Amino acid sequence: MSFLGHANPTPATPNDSAFTTADKDVEVADLPTDSISSIDFAPQADFLAVGSWDNSVRVYEIGEGGQSQGKAIHQHAGPVLSVCWSRDGKVFSGSVDNTAAMLDVSTGQAMQVAQHDAPVKAVKWVDTPSGAVLATGSWDKTVKYWDMRSPTPVITVNLPERCYAFDAQFPFVVAGSADRQIQVFNLANPQTPYKTLTSPLHGLTRVISCFTATSTHGFAIGSVEGRVGIQYIEDRDTQ
Repeated sequence: MSFLGHANPTPATPNDSAFTTADKDVEVADLPTDSISSIDFAPQADFLAVGSWDNSVRVYEIGEGGQSQGKAIHQHAGPVLSVCWSRDGKVFSGSVDNTAAMLDVSTGQAMQVAQHDAPVKAVKWVDTPSGAVLATGSWDKTVKYWDMRSPTPVITVNLPERCYAFDAQFPFVVAGSADRQIQVFNLANPQTPYKTLTSPLHGLTRVISCFTATSTHGFAIGSVEGRVGIQYIEDRDTQ
């Protein structure tokens, strides 16, 4: 399917050419029919994956000149809570239906690749020097690592509470749980917490995003109170 986006002519700052004006924005058509829970841009193409409470995962190609094109769609049996891309152009999604799925955008085919005992809150494709795995965090209080060649998890890690947020940047994986606990895992020993921290924020954790720089290891954390905190994994990085 394909469709045409609509431009918004209102500029951010009309008299300042340093600002990008909104007439270059792309508003995609055929939007989800319920709230959007997760979005992620592909690392190798101008593709946007969108997960929604209408149970769908939709992939759009975002072009210049106000154009967008629908590339693929997959329906879960429950709301989609998280989406992410692999480097080879696959979209992974975690759902309230207790599963994670893989959508091949080139063929439009989807398949289940992970199973939990409760909703899958977060999915993350993790690249390591020895290969790549899909990591899934769930409200069943586990993080599982999946090799796409096997229907069973290669590793299952127990958390103290339900997983509410999750991110990874080699060599660290960071999981935030319902009790404001933060578990940091080193992928050299992924089954044992490298560090256990308490969120610096007072509200429930809603999002975690690891630093992408390799020289300093840490993450940003956001909560329902509307604040963001910055946390370093190593004490030396706070100096």
